[in-house]
Amino acid sequence: MEGDPVRGPGRTRPRGVRAIVCLTATLALGTCGDEGPASAPGTLTATVVSPNGAEGAALVTLLGMGMGAVGPSEGRVFAEAHGDTVHVVVVNLAGGGLRFTVQVADTTKPPTGILVEVSGPDDRIRGLAGYRLELRP
Repeated sequence: MEGDPVRGPGRTRPRGVRAIVCLTATLALGTCGDEGPASAPGTLTATVVSPNGAEGAALVTLLGMGMGAVGPSEGRVFAEAHGDTVHVVVVNLAGGGLRFTVQVADTTKPPTGILVEVSGPDDRIRGLAGYRLELRP
């Protein structure tokens, strides 16, 4: 017995309505692909997000394959690479944001960032509660 589950047995929707519903669903599913961003080399910006506002310096460790040059975005940056590990010190003498850039072989696979230590503009070491490191294209 053919029918529409909403309208009951023996009652079907007109073919034109079914065609429109099918076409709309097909178009909607086609435009909502699960492709995501394309794999490509590029530059990521690392930002120390602070619950205290202005900061003076941070020590960050980046772990991952395919990392290249590290450079300043705000302040001064010092970096040392050991295989797939890069240690970065970012300093803002005026106190403020702590940001740096890192070149990567694949922007869809960013390195893991570990915030090791942070100091305020007064050069005092801060506890890491509430801090995080963001890596974005």
